[in-house]
Amino acid sequence: MLSAFYLIAIATINSDICNDSSNPEACKKTIEKLKKEKEIDPNNTIRKIINFGLQKSLTLKANMTDWVRHRNLRANEHAAIKGCLDDMDNVVDDLRKTLKEVDELAEAQKAQKMQVFMFHNKNIRTWLKTAINNLLSCQNDDFAMEGLEGEVKQDVLRRIPDLIIATRLAIWTMELPSQEMNNV
Repeated sequence: MLSAFYLIAIATINSDICNDSSNPEACKKTIEKLKKEKEIDPNNTIRKIINFGLQKSLTLKANMTDWVRHRNLRANEHAAIKGCLDDMDNVVDDLRKTLKEVDELAEAQKAQKMQVFMFHNKNIRTWLKTAINNLLSCQNDDFAMEGLEGEVKQDVLRRIPDLIIATRLAIWTMELPSQEMNNV
């Protein structure tokens, strides 16, 4: 029964979510691909979205770590990257916990334990929202300092929106089925 709600979620995704993406066309094509899938394993779909965000977060974190170690950064660039690295550590932790929780969610779903399912669903949504808050902190706080311009800032601010979009898509995919079940 929940699978039908996930099909609805994917089928009704508005491609406007891709407007802030670094590659809006690729983002829209990915969403269209999800819409066209005939048989969707909702937990696998969520895993794919979260794993994408996790891999991109790890790449950005590795790049920022490399910048701190090997570039001659100005003090404000160094401070921005250090602050953002703390945020990215939290994002990576939240996404890893979320992936594990999706497995628990699937087990609860198979066992038809609705209360356990809702518990895991809430944990997933909480961690994903926390990840978004950390990404926004990196973007809007750490790299919003006056006088901070250049290639480092541009690179980070180019990548963060894609991570936010992927995480919002995962949240949206989790929330729609819950909203639909509450309306039944």
